Amino acid sequence: MKPKLSLRHLLLGLFIPCPLLAGTTTTESTVTPAAPERWWDATLNVGFESLHVYRGADSSFGQTNLWESIDIDILDFFHFNLYNGNSFDGEYGELTPSAYFYHDFGRVTAAAGMIWYHFPGEDGVDSEEYYIQLSGELGAGFSASAWFSYNARSEGWYHELKLNHALPINQRLSLESYVALGYSENYRANDDGLDNLTIGVGLPIKLAEKLTLKPSLGYAFALDALDTEDEGWAAITLSYRF
Repeated sequence: MKPKLSLRHLLLGLFIPCPLLAGTTTTESTVTPAAPERWWDATLNVGFESLHVYRGADSSFGQTNLWESIDIDILDFFHFNLYNGNSFDGEYGELTPSAYFYHDFGRVTAAAGMIWYHFPGEDGVDSEEYYIQLSGELGAGFSASAWFSYNARSEGWYHELKLNHALPINQRLSLESYVALGYSENYRANDDGLDNLTIGVGLPIKLAEKLTLKPSLGYAFALDALDTEDEGWAAITLSYRF
């Protein structure tokens, strides 16, 4: 004999969803749609260096350097960077934009771009550089890149092989290191050949979701084409990703 259904049971059946009917309702879904991916990314950096060493050479005339830069990435295809650096005594000042196009081919990412080295207040020292770069992940935290560039002012070439490693320590801390070997032809005022061997280590600290503080150390060994002293420096960088 079937149990009798009271008016109370009928009303509850109308307003309380039945598990057997889950997914069959014709009302609008209450699931919030995923936000669309942004077509751009940007990072603002502010840094301090005890010495501005670029490609193994002291570029800040022995002075400390305070610098800022912004990186803007568009559609995973185009990247723009603007760097501004100044020493405290005013001897060194640089405002350098650069841009490149890139494409991820799977195991290798290829990029082609240009750098304009601009030194306000100094005549005849600006230069343009055109380059291509190949980079890729090797696994186990390692990545590698090969850089090939031509400087129009010196009519010379600068090439570099670089090996990076990233070691996560915890959710907020990681250890980064790199070694780079440069080779130049008619780029320096001295002989052609091996240019510099540079090593560095950094400790990025995630202060917040979009804010990172990175202290770092570096040392550059001058090789055959670089007629300068070896250089060591310390730096700290604060980065905010929009």
